[in-house]
Amino acid sequence: MPTPTAEQIRQADKLQEARQSVKKNPIKKIKEVAEALSLGQYFNPFIDWLYGIALSLAILKDILDLAMIGSLPGIGSIITAMISITIGFIMFITGSSSNKRMAKSIFKRYGTILIGSLLELVFGINFLPIETCIVIIVFYLTLKERQQIAVEKQQLKESYA
Repeated sequence: MPTPTAEQIRQADKLQEARQSVKKNPIKKIKEVAEALSLGQYFNPFIDWLYGIALSLAILKDILDLAMIGSLPGIGSIITAMISITIGFIMFITGSSSNKRMAKSIFKRYGTILIGSLLELVFGINFLPIETCIVIIVFYLTLKERQQIAVEKQQLKESYA
């Protein structure tokens, strides 16, 4: 049997190291995914109950669309506008932005509602539960923003400690 060269030994060592790191990484990856999915800890029951109202209004609006009441040209547009304005007002009340990211966050949230509202005005598409999905997306964005703010605060604490 031929003796291995220095290059082959180095490659074998790298392979062994890679195999050991693969064994450790899945646990680390699972922890990272669990932390990303644990947005529930950023739920604030004193303010976020308003999203329940927004979600209820969005579901009501989508039911009216299915019942053809929301599909009537004048009535449907008024209902869509009123519910979108109400959801926007709820977002304004529950806004957690208080830093330099505020403008970007406001653009994301209100842009999402504006796009959803415009889609609701298109006949045929308005039968889809777009408004309900929009409220869920906006609530997710709010929780994600709170998570990012908490991580930044934790990093600041660690850097000053």
